[in-house]
Amino acid sequence: MNHILLTRMYSSGTVQKSAKLIRNEFLEYFEKDLGHTFIRSSPVISLNDRTVAFVNAGMNQFKGIFLDYYDPPAMKVTNSQKCIRISGKHNDLDIAGNDSYHHTFFEMLGNWSFGSYFKKEACHYAWDLLTKHYGIDKECLYVTYFAGDEKLELKPDLECKDIWLSIGVKRDKILPFGLKENFWEMGISGPCGPCTEIHVDHTKQLKNRSMQVNKSYTDLTELWNIVFIQYERYAVLSNGAIVPLSKHYVDTGMGFERLVAVLQGKQSNYDTDIFQPFFKAIQKYTKAPEYGGKFHNDKNELDSGYRILADHSRMITVALADGVVPEQINKLRKMIRRSIDVGEKVFKKEGILSELTYIVVENLGDTYPELQKNLKKILNFIIYYAYYIVQKIIEFEENLYKKLRYTCSKQWTKIIKTYPQLKSITEQLAPGLEDGYKYLQHVLHDLKMANILPGNVAFKLYDTYGLSVETITELAEIESLYFDKKVFQKELEDLKNRSRIGLEKSDVTAMKKSLEILEKNNVPKTDDSFKYKYTVNGNNYEFPKIESKILALIINGNIILNKANESTNKDINSINEIITNYDIESDKEEIGVILDKTLCYSTQGGQISDKAIICTKNFNFDINNVKKINGYVIHYGKLVQIDLRKCIEELKLKDDCLVLIEPEFRIGVMKHHTATHLLHASIQQIIGAVYLRNYIIIPQNLKCQFNSFGESLSLKQLNEIEELINNIITANVPVTTRILNTSELLAENSVTFIPGEIYPYNDIRLVDIDFRDLKSKEACSGTHVLKTGELEYFCFLNYFSKAATNFTLKATVGSLARSAKLAGENVQYKILDLENKLKNEKITQETLKAISKGIENEIKNDNNTPIPYLIKEECLVKLKYLNKIIRKQKEI
Repeated sequence: MNHILLTRMYSSGTVQKSAKLIRNEFLEYFEKDLGHTFIRSSPVISLNDRTVAFVNAGMNQFKGIFLDYYDPPAMKVTNSQKCIRISGKHNDLDIAGNDSYHHTFFEMLGNWSFGSYFKKEACHYAWDLLTKHYGIDKECLYVTYFAGDEKLELKPDLECKDIWLSIGVKRDKILPFGLKENFWEMGISGPCGPCTEIHVDHTKQLKNRSMQVNKSYTDLTELWNIVFIQYERYAVLSNGAIVPLSKHYVDTGMGFERLVAVLQGKQSNYDTDIFQPFFKAIQKYTKAPEYGGKFHNDKNELDSGYRILADHSRMITVALADGVVPEQINKLRKMIRRSIDVGEKVFKKEGILSELTYIVVENLGDTYPELQKNLKKILNFIIYYAYYIVQKIIEFEENLYKKLRYTCSKQWTKIIKTYPQLKSITEQLAPGLEDGYKYLQHVLHDLKMANILPGNVAFKLYDTYGLSVETITELAEIESLYFDKKVFQKELEDLKNRSRIGLEKSDVTAMKKSLEILEKNNVPKTDDSFKYKYTVNGNNYEFPKIESKILALIINGNIILNKANESTNKDINSINEIITNYDIESDKEEIGVILDKTLCYSTQGGQISDKAIICTKNFNFDINNVKKINGYVIHYGKLVQIDLRKCIEELKLKDDCLVLIEPEFRIGVMKHHTATHLLHASIQQIIGAVYLRNYIIIPQNLKCQFNSFGESLSLKQLNEIEELINNIITANVPVTTRILNTSELLAENSVTFIPGEIYPYNDIRLVDIDFRDLKSKEACSGTHVLKTGELEYFCFLNYFSKAATNFTLKATVGSLARSAKLAGENVQYKILDLENKLKNEKITQETLKAISKGIENEIKNDNNTPIPYLIKEECLVKLKYLNKIIRKQKEI
């Protein structure tokens, strides 16, 4: 049956299109008929943008192109993007389930032009698809265009209006709207432009409803938004001026769920075949009455319960499958707990959320293969690996929530008696709620005078008492205080930056003035790309020695610029005063040196910075810590046998220097960073649901903390991990690094991201280790060896777990690992010898006991030469057994 005949049958109501077919027709229309390139959906977690927690629109993954950071993968593309809207400007969390068309998770169908076509083609493509291919009656459609804005000196988009007229849209169905409805902006600055929207009348009435467009009617909704990115807003200008862009782009987005409702003739998105499978699964699992589709007079909130579970299960499953962690995204945890509550209170049944994950993967797995990756077949049953991971996390969260409710219920009753106003708080089980509210009460008298909740007070509620932004907002509303979110977000951003580069708050405060002076005097940022430029000559790594220039010194937070950069002395204290206040003998007093280029690695993530030396003609400077702030690499350390005044005079006269890193220190760090990647990949392979919380890499060892959602590693699993890693070391597999932009990175398969990490748009380093038994592919800015064989040997030094959520592993590689192995084998020989002596009974029981005690002390006190953890545990078990035999022989 041909495509045209099918379309006629669909429009006449003979055949109802399935949601899958509707999605495929959209993509095929742009890909096959109009020559667009298909780009798969990005993960729902934002990789580059700190301003949004989740990808909330189809354009998010193309933001780097709009900002001109890199070239597009193709001139015109199409895709179906997974989107989540539960925070920020687009927040549908509290609406989802209560109306017919808002969802926390939805799919955005889109097409983009990065210079290939513009307004005329975009409008024609959209109109033809809706009216000709999908067969929607033209009389049911309304279009809007930008009406202009006098303040911003933007004229009405009459070009767009004329295009719609030329297409054949009636004049009275082409409607002008202002900035709020028909002007799209990425943020307070950046690319922007007018948009045109297509709205659909679900009732299919023939009467003109133009006056009801954009008036929040549930049966007259926006269907497709077509954005013309042709301007850029500069927030730095006093009036926020908008200027034309040299390049013009098209960015369109159509809500898939709304489109399906229209084509299937449904008044509610929930009545389509997207959601009906969820309702059937819930009804079958709980034996509850069938879904009735009621939005009013909903007895016992049954139908809203159906909708909430269906909506939330889609969002939760997709988010977890894409690597979002409830521990880090409080709203995700809130949605899981809300779903649990609805399941238990409305449907009187536990475990519904886990059951619904199957429906999510069955319905979305074809379109988003990442939901069903690592497909495994056992006999005639198909088991999705993704199910295991998602369900394990959900079950862990359910158990955690149950325990929290049990332990906190009495406490909450007590709190409500004291503070009845807190009844309306959503997160009643937040551990720090009572103490946080007491703190707020303490400062409330001063706050009442201004009727404002300052950002720094809110930040303390967040940072010290662990309250979420939502709870803080609710507390502010209870006390009739305005919540200053801008200051709060600034404090939060400062915290993230300090954590990323290892600075205390006092350090950041001291650095602000220094950085302002550097930027004011146009001191160039440091080029540190040389840290990745090293080679192997035989078995030896060679690191370059680079000539550099000293741009500035930082002493006690005071900046001293070299003669070339210094334009004024008004911004700095006198040199004599700086020198007088500097205690050169104190270990705490360090000088910071800023260079124009360096090969030193600055502390980032968990990798420690390099040790190095800066050499000039007359003095040396030992570097023991390197930090990068706002593009300036600051080398902290001590002068070697030279007076500080002479050093400053040297800086004023001549700023040339030579920078050399300590090779063995760097090599040790590189080996352990590569080993960290192998450890991360092997743990994921062994237990699946796990994520790396943080790590510390030094030349001697690595230490990683994981969240495994309640699962601990057994000795057998630890042994399997050691074997996996040592096999790949023996195979001497290449460690390759590729430099990618965001678009290229998202096109890669099976990349491991660190939850919560924000990656740049450009110059992302993808470290790849590919072996038949173990594969590691991770975006990482660290330094690595070039072949796994250089690690020599891997072994665990320690393993311990904390509560039910976290475990920590300490390990080492190289000569240290081999020494540890030899030390362990030495202890094993001693235990074997002890066992033989027990059999021969040639020595006294007291002597045997003394030998046993000595071996045990050697195992437990391995400070000088550590013993591998697995050998240590094996030996301790063996000793315990032998001691038992010694005691029995003594009794006889």
